[in-house]
Amino acid sequence: MPAAVTRSRWLTPVAGLPAAACDLVCLPHAGGGGAVFRDWQRHTDVLRVSAVLLPGRETRLREPAHTDVDALVEELLEPMRQVVTGQYALYGHSMGALVAFELTRRLRSAGLPMPLGLFLAGADAPQRLDPDPVHDLPRDELVAWLEDGHGLDPEALRYPELIDLMLPTVRADLALVETYRHVPQPPLDVPIRVFRGRGDPYCSTDGARDWALQTTAGCAVSDLDGDHFFVDDHLDRVVALIEADVTERSEGVR
Repeated sequence: MPAAVTRSRWLTPVAGLPAAACDLVCLPHAGGGGAVFRDWQRHTDVLRVSAVLLPGRETRLREPAHTDVDALVEELLEPMRQVVTGQYALYGHSMGALVAFELTRRLRSAGLPMPLGLFLAGADAPQRLDPDPVHDLPRDELVAWLEDGHGLDPEALRYPELIDLMLPTVRADLALVETYRHVPQPPLDVPIRVFRGRGDPYCSTDGARDWALQTTAGCAVSDLDGDHFFVDDHLDRVVALIEADVTERSEGVR
């Protein structure tokens, strides 16, 4: 069994599960934090779920959020060293999918062990990314955009001070994705599974399938009902698919 991931500035387990066979390290969507994964552990006793704690939110609220993917994955390299000593997989949603992908490429270039799988949700393949620039919209326009299906609970509008507190981080996260430029490299020797909401405007059918160009180990696409945040309604299904893939691959490398 892999050694348990210990809480650090960058990584934290969402619950204690010392006997788990594989660590699942999760990266959130733009504006999200580790708390979005707090319910994942109760859906599995095979995976030990840990969340990446990014600057600019939660316990790291006072730290500026990154606006550059390469700088972020470079900082993540060192904390990931405690994870790669055992079997592990990566999950990322939207912005988190992009970061998980680039982190895997950085781990490869450092000569570190590769994950059993790369699990990505709500994101087109990186070579297809061409998002509309919204990170520098005026405050009210950005809030309206966020409210229109981009992650802002309408209830939050009752707390303008809270919105203003989070907006710098949201802007930074959006800038990270919008300024990303894909640099071709050889495909990863890591299986990829893409989760896609059928009503998600940010992950098209072709965009999801094109993740296959980034791996030599196979790419599966799972379409589920819902919009960009479809995982919230299908958490049991998503975790079960990850668990099944990881179990199969774990047994294959023994």
